[in-house]
Amino acid sequence: MKKQENHSDYNLFLPYWLQIRTFIRGMRDVQDYLQDVTRDASTEGIRRNIDYKARAKYTNFTSRTLEGLVGSVFRTPAIVELPSDLEYLILNANGAGLTLDQLTKDLVTNVTSIGRHGLFVDYGTQAKIVTYTAENILNWKTDSTGILNEVVLKIDSKTNKKLKLEDGIYSIDIIVEDKVTSSVKPTKADGTTFDVIPFIMCGSKDNDPEVDNMPLWAIVDVSQGHYQNSADYEDLLRYCVPTPAITAPNKSWLDEMLPSGVYTFGDGSIIPLPDNGTATLLQANENQMHAKAMESKENQLIMLGARIFTGKSGQAESTETVKIRFSSENSMLDNLVGNAESAITQCLTWCADFMGSKGNIVFTLNKEFFDTTLSPQEITAQILLLDRGVVATSDVRNNLRKAEFIASGRTDEEIDAEIEASGGGL
Repeated sequence: MKKQENHSDYNLFLPYWLQIRTFIRGMRDVQDYLQDVTRDASTEGIRRNIDYKARAKYTNFTSRTLEGLVGSVFRTPAIVELPSDLEYLILNANGAGLTLDQLTKDLVTNVTSIGRHGLFVDYGTQAKIVTYTAENILNWKTDSTGILNEVVLKIDSKTNKKLKLEDGIYSIDIIVEDKVTSSVKPTKADGTTFDVIPFIMCGSKDNDPEVDNMPLWAIVDVSQGHYQNSADYEDLLRYCVPTPAITAPNKSWLDEMLPSGVYTFGDGSIIPLPDNGTATLLQANENQMHAKAMESKENQLIMLGARIFTGKSGQAESTETVKIRFSSENSMLDNLVGNAESAITQCLTWCADFMGSKGNIVFTLNKEFFDTTLSPQEITAQILLLDRGVVATSDVRNNLRKAEFIASGRTDEEIDAEIEASGGGL
């Protein structure tokens, strides 16, 4: 068997994916993306570059943005309805103890940052959903209609898993050091083979196999520039420190006052100057160039959707202002959430095929990314509309659910039964 080759798009995008991961972590590895301050290859030059990078202050705009976006999606729990024989997936979705909620958060986090994440439905004693990062999806092929007919997944440094569709039959090859060591054709509960590969690539644009845009790349790119400006600014402060300067009209005074050529300055020290002698402090003129460059990039980050809530005089922006500012971000989130929702639903359907489950499958993620709490006046208006027959009780209750006055999982039937039992009513 010939040596495994990676997809050309994988090779193209891998460095960007790795940089985004690094900037999210925000550890020392971020320093690798700073340019050196000198090309001097001597020991002194190497030390100069190390010190230059160590002084730079990295502000993790990328991680803060990601946390804000993902937090907006999961501010309310997903709605999940599964057949009874699939309910085990809620507490153990991947066969290793990862809950369906945690798996979904991992999916949304990866798609929001990298723009790509793989979900594979595998089968042991029970069906399970296994996740693969973009870095571990090495190669993929599609037929003339765009249907996935081969995908190669990295298991470890020596082992790959090839999922393939040949003559309408799905099979799995385990490849160790470029040799197929085992092959299997998974079947459904009724014994029939699959006519599709139960693997889906969830993306930022759609869920087809092609590589999608990386939502956080623009923020990473500007953050790198901000970090470089910080390195230059801290370097300037280090090498342009104030320096005392003394002038004396004759050498005899210097010989008398500075016999060793060293004079101590600081608290409690005085400088006895001779006639016509001067003392001054040499320091660089105030220069805001680097600070202004950093401020400009912070404004760019705000425009790009970074969750940096700043207002005049230290006052927080109004909710309405924030909603307007992040309208494009919401549009992106709407699409991401829709893709994640579709991918999880498809995987749950494949799990049902493996297990022979019958019944309705519902998986719905929150799409209200901002607090939609109603004011007392708005609630009163809702009740007035209900009293006048303009809206139905279900309409009012749906609005109250969106505003989180009524728990999202409570049905109208449950509410009516509770009202009847208490002898009350609206």
